[in-house]
Amino acid sequence: MAVTTDGPVRAERKLQQRLERGEAAALGELYDRYASLVHGLANRVLEDERAADAVTREVFGQVWENPSAYDHRQGPMRTWLSELTRTVAVRRLHAAGTAELRRRGADPEDPEAVGAVEELEARVREAAVAARADYIVTAMPASLRAALTLAYHHRRDYRRAAADLGVTEEEARRRIRLGLQLLATARTAPTPVPTAVPAPVTDPGGAV
Repeated sequence: MAVTTDGPVRAERKLQQRLERGEAAALGELYDRYASLVHGLANRVLEDERAADAVTREVFGQVWENPSAYDHRQGPMRTWLSELTRTVAVRRLHAAGTAELRRRGADPEDPEAVGAVEELEARVREAAVAARADYIVTAMPASLRAALTLAYHHRRDYRRAAADLGVTEEEARRRIRLGLQLLATARTAPTPVPTAVPAPVTDPGGAV
């Protein structure tokens, strides 16, 4: 029998409807559930706790301002928030780097400045890939995550991984391969286009 996700989808739709009605308590529930995920992804990109705090406020501010932007047909709310976080964080990284280049008075024709811009763009791309990879690992099924952890953090080959997991060698090999295939999608996903970052909105009722 097929596994249904009607329950979680229905719950997220109800939460979205409460947000659309302007219920600050709904935003508080969403924040309690996903703030650590959002902050962790933002910090992975920016490597700056204060900047990650700002991204977290902005992401939940955007949700409060426009909860209808979430489309449950495109996936769970967790995935939507992760992609929104990645976009906001990468834009902030690009904006900060660009501001630093302007502060230095970099000449666009100067080879040094061209190199600095290329370095910044590479950093933005790598940060986006790393953030997406982090999300993929945390979001993948626990069975795949456990297999990858054994293979790459504990240096187990598929035979020892199979013994540790209590599965056949073929199943251990399948889990590791599938986990790697999911991780590979981190590099094929488009990097958010660096544009001006919207001004953060005011926290509603102090809920965030």
